Amino acid sequence: MISLEKKQLVLIEYNQHNMSQRQIAEKLKMSRNTVKKYIEQDLAARQQDTRNLPITDNYVTSPAYKKRNGKKRALTNTVMKRIREMMKQNKNKREVNMHKQQLKIIDIHEKLLDEGFKIGYTTVRNFVNREEKKEKEVFIRQEPTAGREIEFDWGEVKLFIDGKLRSLSMAVFTLAYSNDRYARLYESETMVCVQDAHVKCIEALGFVPNVFTYDNMRTVVKNFIGYDRFITDGMKSLSLHYHFQIRLCQPRKGNEKGHVERSVEYIRRKAFAHRDTFTSLEEAQEYLVSIIEKLNQRPHYLKEKTHHELMLEEKAERAGSLTAAPFDPAELVELRVDKYSTVTYRHNRYSVPEGHVGEYIKLKARAEEVLLFSEGECIAKHKRSWQVHVWVMNIYHYLNTLQKKKGALAQSECLSQAPKQIKNIYQRYYIGNEKDFLELLVYTKERDCLARVLEVITELEKNPLVQLTTEKIIFLAEQSAEVRTVLTGQDDVASQSLDNLSSLAALFHSKGTGVVH
Repeated sequence: MISLEKKQLVLIEYNQHNMSQRQIAEKLKMSRNTVKKYIEQDLAARQQDTRNLPITDNYVTSPAYKKRNGKKRALTNTVMKRIREMMKQNKNKREVNMHKQQLKIIDIHEKLLDEGFKIGYTTVRNFVNREEKKEKEVFIRQEPTAGREIEFDWGEVKLFIDGKLRSLSMAVFTLAYSNDRYARLYESETMVCVQDAHVKCIEALGFVPNVFTYDNMRTVVKNFIGYDRFITDGMKSLSLHYHFQIRLCQPRKGNEKGHVERSVEYIRRKAFAHRDTFTSLEEAQEYLVSIIEKLNQRPHYLKEKTHHELMLEEKAERAGSLTAAPFDPAELVELRVDKYSTVTYRHNRYSVPEGHVGEYIKLKARAEEVLLFSEGECIAKHKRSWQVHVWVMNIYHYLNTLQKKKGALAQSECLSQAPKQIKNIYQRYYIGNEKDFLELLVYTKERDCLARVLEVITELEKNPLVQLTTEKIIFLAEQSAEVRTVLTGQDDVASQSLDNLSSLAALFHSKGTGVVH
């Protein structure tokens, strides 16, 4: 192999000094055939117009031997045909959602060896990569328009709620045009939660985008028949109520809703990477709302406005789209009240006010609460439990029964689930005196004045000389704030006066209602 300098000398001697090929070979001590080859290459290159070809006129390239395309001895036509057959099997499996059972390249290589072919893994890998490269997907860049599309997806979040590690689902919406985001935490991904997330998102935005985009989640797609997909009844009802269209991504094509795919990871990291401990789910919800508001005030990476400002443009574009009343995302069932005065819904029991045992009532279950109806009237409301085999009790539902069975109060489930303030009152002042405690609860229920009763108890606790009784609490709760302030002074005279007034109040106290007249 000659050097680049010798090649240049050959061409200079031939073109400028008019030397023959033989003379050049003798002078440069080279083979005449080599001299002939480079002269002929130069003449051919000068005649070729390369302006429309993917090559350039390069005269400074060092001479190189031609690469010979040797015959492939291991990768024969038979082997290539067999590899393509196995690759086709993989493609068929992907089309029927069996992508986890595909053959990897190492599996294809082992199969070829089992069939008697002598071929290396590297050869198989290179051939498979070349074949797959022919089918590489091409992506089309989109330019969203204001108010047209919003994308929805779920993301998992693990938080410490009241000291316990819990796995929650975060519903995330992202407007394609503005990248404005909305998110909310849920304890499940059922239809009720999906609908509730949509209702709250639409209320927060103040308008209804024209198209909602989803992947093939089970709460949106009811079933597949061939290439056809059928929408669930719950999502049909929601879309008909708000008059929006539903667009479904192709299976395993998350890029078709790329805004929200990125938003799930982005919000989860920005919100909960720095803080993951909360006293309640409500506190976590409030914290998430504050983070979302901050993120939406950031500028868009392409447009010279914040996400919130761009969202307002979308709202103006879709003005008048939100005319319907809020959709009611709930499940309505009819249940029978059992002997414990509870109804069982999804493996959990919810207490019912006394007097309905054996009757059929209607239960309306929402994402965060459960309502109980009898003859069209709401008789009870509970916070919904998403666990199983849980008793959700309200102590006010059992007051009449407890007055007859006072000994059952101390170990009752309803007392253990009562508000912390009520349990503290019982444990401090009423253990062994359940009758007076229940009278106090009857009073707070009928007057709906638990907060006022707690204030009175706090004032009475300031004077250690005053004995705390139900009669005193009820009497003071009925008085005005001025009288209560005078009577709760710290001197002995006021304390004695308080005892005297309480005694008088007890004389006129109605045992039936627990109210001073």
